[in-house]
Amino acid sequence: MKKKTKEFRPCKIPRYLVGSVSPHVLKTDLAEYNAHRYKIFTAKTKTDTKPPKMNPFNYVNVRKLRADAERLRIIDKENKQILKAINTVNRTIGRVDSYNPQAYACKSKWNAHVLTMKKIEHKNRAIYHKIMAASSSYDCETLRNSWLGIIKKLKMSSKFPLVILQKTSADVTFSKEPSISGGLEKFSERPICFLEFQVVDGVNLGRMEIELYHDHVPVTVQNFLSICCGDNKKKLTYKKCPIHRIVPGRFLETGDITKGTGKGGTSIYGKHFAEEGHKLKHAKAGVLSMVRVHKHNNNSRFCITFANMESLDKQNVVFGHIIRGIDNLFKIEGYGRRIGKPLAPIIISKCGKLNSVPES
Repeated sequence: MKKKTKEFRPCKIPRYLVGSVSPHVLKTDLAEYNAHRYKIFTAKTKTDTKPPKMNPFNYVNVRKLRADAERLRIIDKENKQILKAINTVNRTIGRVDSYNPQAYACKSKWNAHVLTMKKIEHKNRAIYHKIMAASSSYDCETLRNSWLGIIKKLKMSSKFPLVILQKTSADVTFSKEPSISGGLEKFSERPICFLEFQVVDGVNLGRMEIELYHDHVPVTVQNFLSICCGDNKKKLTYKKCPIHRIVPGRFLETGDITKGTGKGGTSIYGKHFAEEGHKLKHAKAGVLSMVRVHKHNNNSRFCITFANMESLDKQNVVFGHIIRGIDNLFKIEGYGRRIGKPLAPIIISKCGKLNSVPES
């Protein structure tokens, strides 16, 4: 039977959507597409049936073939010997007639091993007797009596409290430091307020009593004292205000009663008020001064120095200094870091005004 030849059937459906191109483009594209299909349909394959030229000796190593044949011959011979031995075992039902003289050779070394162990035991016993016969060069009884005496003294001294006499407080020491007023005349009695600091949900850091120089910077002192007491129309207060910056060896900053970050603050006079004079100096530790806001303005933010800070004399307006509780200031300094952010959150737990007059 003759094979049926396939007929070429041109495609009648255009490849473009109807209406997307003009009829002329539609017809031309369909004709080119059918011509391409016809070329593929009528293409004939070309096959090269000639064998490649090759030399079998280039692919076959005669020396290796001979070596393999010799090895196969030897293996075949060994297999015949194994089969012969297996046949012998089967016929004699596994008879054993061999003896290995090396099988029990280790028993001949046991006596030598026992003798060696006895020598080691003899040496160990000699070392043991030497250790037991040794005596200490120290007088044990004297050491024991000395230790008992020390224990008796410790028990006796523990009955009495250790009192350090003539201890000078830090407040007295810092009161002898140079005055922040530099010898300026005292025009009136100066009010005294207090600030108590505490670690949030933690230890109480103590109270600091502050003398305010109302006779030299009345506007600044009135703003600070009013916020400290909380007796202003806006109900502003320093209570629960955080310390947002502590720089060891320099100062701490607080008083931001609006944001608590050092970027806020306000005053009883408005958002801020103008600076007063710079007569008072940062002459020692424990000096309070306002933190400058914008250009020559202040609000509620202030700082307390940990040392003499002459570099702040022309920047911050000084309005007071600590007269009691300077030790507590240095406790707060211990929470400081070089970057300024405290190691733990610290707030002003209590604040207000005192009626007592500072000691001379």
